[in-house]
Amino acid sequence: MRFKDKVAIVTGSSRNIGRGIVLRLAREGASVVVHGATAARVETVRAEVAATRAPVLSVVADIGRASEAERLVAHTLSTFGRLDILVNNAAVVGMNGPFLELTPDAWDRIIQVNLGGMFYCSLYAARAMVRHGGGCIINISSVGGTRAHRNQAAYDASKGGIEAATRVMAIELAPHRIRVNAVSPGLVRTDRWEHMAEEQIARRRRVIPLEREGLPEDTAAAVAFLCSDEAAYITGQNLCVDGGLLAQLRPPEAELDYRTKDRPVHRE
Repeated sequence: MRFKDKVAIVTGSSRNIGRGIVLRLAREGASVVVHGATAARVETVRAEVAATRAPVLSVVADIGRASEAERLVAHTLSTFGRLDILVNNAAVVGMNGPFLELTPDAWDRIIQVNLGGMFYCSLYAARAMVRHGGGCIINISSVGGTRAHRNQAAYDASKGGIEAATRVMAIELAPHRIRVNAVSPGLVRTDRWEHMAEEQIARRRRVIPLEREGLPEDTAAAVAFLCSDEAAYITGQNLCVDGGLLAQLRPPEAELDYRTKDRPVHRE
């Protein structure tokens, strides 16, 4: 019960990674706010959280609009009286495509939600945290903030911006006892994997040193650690939860196998 008497907002918590995070915080004692853009999905996760007996509030909002982000925080404060943890997880993923075909509308929407929503929620949350003596903000980035995904220029740009903002927020909010960190998941099994062929899934796994995809629970565990008192001296950092994906220079299929004929021959 590390988060007993703590209040947490997890944006985009009506599915996938966000759902995993909000359930983890609730199970460890936090009062939580389930947020999403679709009422039916939000209600489904709210019911899951309620089954853990944790106090829970559900809010449907488009956090790409400043007024909606402000309403999300205000509703949290009016219900629970305080805010201790904000996890900026909400993101638009599915509007990408080849750079030469990327539309201004798609670019604007991804930046508006992924980067703008993070800023708006953090701004109003941090102001509330200052009044209550401190808090913790976790920004969910991506390995795409450090390395490039093909066909995801807008998404990767938004995640790179989140990592830069995390560092600035950390040093500016430190005097107010607000810690700010980022978590960067790698390949994570989400509902977008449901219709993938097994061969596609196997191909994705092959590039991961730990030889499996991540689960929402893996990211949730990292978030819970960074929100806890065990991370009291950690701020301004980006924790990669990627199975070793970014640590390697090349994917396995590009490496020479020194146990086979691929091994270079050295002659005196």
